[in-house]
Parts: sequence; C-alpha cells; structure tokens
Amino acid sequence: MTAPGTTPPAADLAIVGGGSVAVSFLYQFLLSLEPGGGRALTIALFEPQAEPGAGEAYQEDLPSNLLNIPAGNMSARADHRMDFVDWLRAQDPAWLRAQGADSIAPADFLPRPLFGAYMRAVYARACELARAQGVTLTHVRSRVRRVAPLPGCGARVEPESGQPCLARYAVLCNGNLPSQAFPELRDAPGYFNSPYPVQALTRGIAADAPVCIIGTSLSAVDAIAALRQAAHRGPILCASRNGRLPSVRSPHNRAPDALRRLSPEGVARLAATHGGALSLEVIAAALREEVQALDGSLAAADVFGLDGEARAALDDEIRRSEQAARPWQAVAAATNAAVDLIWHLMPDAERGRFQSQWRSLWMARRATFPMRNALKLQALLQNGQLQVSGGYLDSRHDSASGLFHTRLRDAAGAVSTHASRYLINATSFSVDTASTQDPLVSALLREGHAQPDPHGGLALDYATGCLKNAAGGIEPDISVLGSLAGGTYFWTTSMDVNARLARGQAQRIGAALARSATDPDSPGDSPSLARWTGHRQPRPAPAASS
Repeated sequence: MTAPGTTPPAADLAIVGGGSVAVSFLYQFLLSLEPGGGRALTIALFEPQAEPGAGEAYQEDLPSNLLNIPAGNMSARADHRMDFVDWLRAQDPAWLRAQGADSIAPADFLPRPLFGAYMRAVYARACELARAQGVTLTHVRSRVRRVAPLPGCGARVEPESGQPCLARYAVLCNGNLPSQAFPELRDAPGYFNSPYPVQALTRGIAADAPVCIIGTSLSAVDAIAALRQAAHRGPILCASRNGRLPSVRSPHNRAPDALRRLSPEGVARLAATHGGALSLEVIAAALREEVQALDGSLAAADVFGLDGEARAALDDEIRRSEQAARPWQAVAAATNAAVDLIWHLMPDAERGRFQSQWRSLWMARRATFPMRNALKLQALLQNGQLQVSGGYLDSRHDSASGLFHTRLRDAAGAVSTHASRYLINATSFSVDTASTQDPLVSALLREGHAQPDPHGGLALDYATGCLKNAAGGIEPDISVLGSLAGGTYFWTTSMDVNARLARGQAQRIGAALARSATDPDSPGDSPSLARWTGHRQPRPAPAASS
C-alpha cells in the first residue's frame, strides 16, 4: 500500500501481463498514436518475467513443440499478417536451423519458441517506438493482485510488490488460468498439471516408464510428440471421453480469396435476414455454401471424421490430407475474421446448445494439427507404443505404489483400469473464473467489479471488451484480452483473432487519450493525469452495448 501522505504513481495506460497478447496490444497501441498528437503518454506494463513477449505459451522449449497455426497467420499486427514470416526471413539461417526451422514459408508450422523469440523482438520494437514518440514505458516486474475502478474514471492497479498505480485505462492480458481438472492430484509425484513446457516432460519422465495423458486435443498431441522426440520407450495411453484426435491439416490447403456468407459483412447481412440472430442451422448452411464455392466436398467422413478406433481414424486423416486440399478446413480457418461476431449474434439458447452438443466435436475437427506431428503419432500407434482411447472415467493416485490408476469404459460398458508412473493433464487451461484461485480474477469477482461469463472467462461488453460488473453495468476503463475474453469472443486461442481484437482496443483507447489531450470537455476522458487523479465527479453510466 502507498504510505500515508504520498500519491501513487500514475499512468495513462496500465497493461497487466506481458505475454504475446499484451505485447501485440502494446505495439499496436503505439502504432495507432498520431505523431505529435499532444502530451507525452505514460504506460506501465506489469509482467514478472525479465523479457516480456513470449509468455508461458511461447517460452523456450523443444523444437518439436510446433505451432498449430501456419506462420502466415501468426503475427503481432492485425494489419500485417506476414510480419512474423518477414522477421524470420531476416534472421540468420544457421540460427533458424538450430531452432528447428530449415525453411520459412507462410504455410509452415514452426517451433513455438521461434514465435516467442519474435514476440520478444516485437517488444523491443515497441520500446524503440515509445522512445521515438516520447512515451514513457515502464516494465514493472511483478504480478498484479488487484485491479479496481476509481470513482469518476480510471483504475487502481495493485501489484504484488511495489506501489499501486493509478491508470486512466487498464487492459488485462493476464494469460491462461491453470487447469482445475484434477485438484486432488496436484501434489502427487509424477503428475504434470500442464504439458507445457514440454521439455519439462522429457526431463522429468523416465524413458521406460508408462505414461498416461488425459485429453486427446492439441495439447495432448504436443505431449506425445515431445515424448517421441525424446525417444521415450515406455507405453503411452492417451485418453478422453470421446477418444477423438484433432483433424490433420492438409498441406495443400489454400485460403479462399474471400468468404461470401461468413465474412464480417456477410455475417451481418445473414443475421439481418434472420431477425438479427444466427442459429446453428443457419451457420451450418452458410458453411456448406462457402465450402461448395471452393468446389469442396461435404462428405460426412471428411468433415466429421471417422468414429471409432483412433488408429484407423488417424490413418484416414493422414491419407485425406496427403492426397488433396480439404476445402472445409480452409473455410473454417478463414472464419477467424468473423468468428467473434458469429458468436455474438447467436442467442444464449443457441450458444448453450452448441456448448452441450457440438463443442467437443468442433474442437476435434476445427483445431487442426500439422502433418509432421500426425506422422509421429501414426508411427507410435502402428508399433503399439501409443494407445488412444475414449470412455475416460477418472484417475487416482496410489501413494503406496506411486502409480496412477486410470479407469476407462469401452463401448460395451466394460470398465478397465490402466496403471502409469506418470500422468499428464492435457485437458487445456481453465476458463472457470468462478472457482479459480487466481488472486486478480478472484478479487475482481469478490469486489463486484466483474462477473463470470456463462461460457467461460469474464463477462465483457462486446463492443469494447470492457468488464461487466456484478450489477450488469460496464466498467469503461478496464478491458480484457486473451483467454479470459473467450466467453464473449469465443475463439481467443488463435493469435490472429487476438491480434485483431487487440488492435481494436488499441485504436479505441488511443483515440480516447488523444481526445482527452486536446479537448478538456471530452466525455468520460480527462486532459491530464493531475485532473483525474484528484477530486472527481461520479462515474457516468456507460452507454448500452450493441
């Protein structure tokens, strides 16, 4: 807390978190500022790591840990999709080869640590740009335990160490919440609550020991690929309720020139013809039209995948993806430009129907993984070292034997138990804010400054990304980006979506600060830190969101 009689430091903008989404926002915010646009701004970036940019998602790791999105769709800038590729092409080829990248093309699936290196370089760019613009950018090496709106306007940001900061705007980019799937196993020897970094798996797992991976999604694939890369010799069981591996992305896919129905403009028109809302049936029909416009097949086995035995299903996936392009994959990827709007225009009942009936299948098919990793899994399935199963029931740890016991139920209803020395939780991060132990999120909810979104993360105003408080009002000076925004924008696990949303917030906040610097009567904004950190009028009621 601040000592009596002292004033906390002030900033125009506080950014909580220093991972890829935070740095994307920071860089695009600085790019949005008009040269000589008024008084110099002050930005505080709260990130405990010494080098902002990579975050946990893209930290130093094994080269086998690949991005699941082509390099051409990975960029910190929404207006320059090839920025990552251009940066890579400017690097030393010998260094790139040492990092596991023999060639650079927009369609390549590259090692995740390379994107982390790029994001650190983007942060360095941001620092240079801030200096050139006269912006004071301060990196505060601390986590944040509390953010609260101030009377009138602004937010108080309280780090775990150091002085509080009074910020005109606060943007929360504080990353993924840890999985809460197996709290009873958290302290068990041999348990990994996340596959990342995958090098921790290869260092901490004995080469001959049996391993169980819970989950069959992209993070499970990453864990299997890492064990394969490390020449793990023991048996590997990968289990989930449905036993479905993700779809294998065809290397022959090409992005459509433009979507007709499912572009942002097309989605708005489509909703207008259906009373302003979108049902699952309307969306499915639009997807069919988009695929057919690419002369694509809509064979059920291709789109939905083979049900049943995982080895046969993966063989079929690899065969289809090796032979030709899969237009439905290209169309699904292209919907990233409008996926948040599609979700926004679905009534709550349709969202609930999707979550309960279709989300599991959608995640297995829409979240594709690269051929390179698919071939690794295929080899392990063929030699019998890997088993992928559905019917997952539960896992427990026997302290006497040091083994994990995982129960599965087969199609006939019979229950079997599998023992393993190690257990890896690959069920993804948590989006359950109501039960999280994260100090910042818990404080926001406890104090009524935020409310959980029923579909995960925190409830936000769609138009601005600002928090909805417990009373249903909007906190106009505190916004959210990244995984905690998933209930509002749906597909916030994809960098291109996050960069686009970050750019929108950057431009909105940059424009508001520019107005406040030139117009003392600008509604909701103040021309100087001195004014808004002093006595203020009651906070005005926010305008209704669209």
